[in-house]
Amino acid sequence: MQKIISLSQFFLVILFLLLASSVSLTQAQDKIEGPWYWMIVETAKKGGGAAVTNDDWIEEVTGGKLTEKTVAKGGITKQVLSVKNKNKLKWTKGKIAPAGGNNVNDAVLKMKLGVGDLNNWCSYAVINCVSKTAKKGVAARAGSDDGLKIWFNGKEVHVNAVDRGAGDFQDNFDVDLKKGNNVLMVKVTEKGGGWSMFVGIDAKLTYNLKFAGLAVEAESKLATSWGSIKNQNR
Repeated sequence: MQKIISLSQFFLVILFLLLASSVSLTQAQDKIEGPWYWMIVETAKKGGGAAVTNDDWIEEVTGGKLTEKTVAKGGITKQVLSVKNKNKLKWTKGKIAPAGGNNVNDAVLKMKLGVGDLNNWCSYAVINCVSKTAKKGVAARAGSDDGLKIWFNGKEVHVNAVDRGAGDFQDNFDVDLKKGNNVLMVKVTEKGGGWSMFVGIDAKLTYNLKFAGLAVEAESKLATSWGSIKNQNR
């Protein structure tokens, strides 16, 4: 009987260590802070959150000259920068905090893109992920308030049209890494209340904004502020 108890305790210890290891790996996965290039678009005419997650707001703001897939595939290129967007919107560089249930709204305010609590808006965040090796099926995680759509190298890898709050990772998905540059684009559709975004990839990567097709002189001309969007009319 004593041997059976000891054996049971041994297996319980092993199970505990495995679970602790799994939790540790999850917690260790870093959230990508950036800087990212940001674009936000008002979605009020159709609502916000889940209802507008699958609408192409890049196509809307560019008058059909660009699409989400175009930007998601190549990142911020000279072609993207040459397009005149409605309401004089420009791609803006900024970081996002790795915690907080309103970190997108906070980032928007820091970049002076708007004032106060913004509702019925869509954010696009684009960053270049550099990998030393190619690898398929790499684990990634994300969280959002509200709706979420993610592209990796132009491929839609995750979508969750939902109205929810978020202060951390919530969803799991996979990405296929290429050796060298990989374009990551994240879209979050905000309905009301908090506006947040969290993304992490379980790989040793470096992050920058040096997209192929973006000359140094073009990058230097990117606006660091769009000014207030409070009085914009669509």
